[in-house]
Amino acid sequence: MAHFPRSVWLLSAALAVTLRAARAGVPIIHLSTQNGPLLEGSNVTLECLTDEEGEDLSGLFFQKYSKWLRTWISLNSNSQMRCWFYDVTVSHEDGHALLSISNLQSWHAGPYRCATSNSTGNASVSEAQDLQVEYLRSVFLTRSNTWCGAIGSTVTVVEGSDLELHCSADASKEPIYEWNREGDDWVVVSSSLTLPKVNREKAGTYTCRAQHPSLPQLTKSKSVQVFVEGSERSFTLESVLMQSSSVLALAVAVPAVLLLLVVLVFAILIRRHRAATKKKAVPEDSGQRTPIYKGSLESVPSIMVGDTHPLVM
Repeated sequence: MAHFPRSVWLLSAALAVTLRAARAGVPIIHLSTQNGPLLEGSNVTLECLTDEEGEDLSGLFFQKYSKWLRTWISLNSNSQMRCWFYDVTVSHEDGHALLSISNLQSWHAGPYRCATSNSTGNASVSEAQDLQVEYLRSVFLTRSNTWCGAIGSTVTVVEGSDLELHCSADASKEPIYEWNREGDDWVVVSSSLTLPKVNREKAGTYTCRAQHPSLPQLTKSKSVQVFVEGSERSFTLESVLMQSSSVLALAVAVPAVLLLLVVLVFAILIRRHRAATKKKAVPEDSGQRTPIYKGSLESVPSIMVGDTHPLVM
């Protein structure tokens, strides 16, 4: 039996380890907890595997693509960018590499992948798993041709005028909108509802219903109660806010200009009054002279005293 030097055995072992590292399995990422649409608020787990059975997965790590930085960010604990994804958990337990997301939100959406590097320094990455988060949140109602578009639970309309309402919702995809009035069997499939020449018979409760286009269970609605008042308008705060923006701007500008004119007139009158008061306070030059006191060196002015002799003390 041939005997090989120890150096040959060491070289063979190192070569075997290198070949094994070079043959490291390709990473694979997949959803391990859920199939179908990912709804906002659900729990999601991603798992990293390789195509080599029994391979050590401790060297696998997760990455997420940032569209703002245009790069892949590592989600392992020593990554500088890890603080951006504080609400995800990466674990290596029982031979599994897992990434868990609880209470899934829209900012969790995007591409994820697994990556690994072997002893030769060659990196290997999986295909990206793109998480799409589906949601439908609050419904908003607005009114056209008003200074303040947003409306609350009620809206007042002057009889004979037109009313146009718009419905919108915060959703992952554009919803399907429907309008109807309480007590009626008609439905308007649109995000807008127009009521021309409103009369008292059109008063009532109108509801907008928003539904996710592919997930019927994601549905939200909001109602508004419409009141109709007489054609004689009273100048209340609500009626002023219902005017068009141009009329409202004019209603504000005219009183402001008048007020400015009044202030300028008062300023001019006050200035003139102060000037007149100051003029009266100055004594008129009536030819008076300073009186001569005993021991004074001044002489009496010649225009007041006939002689030119000095005052004899």
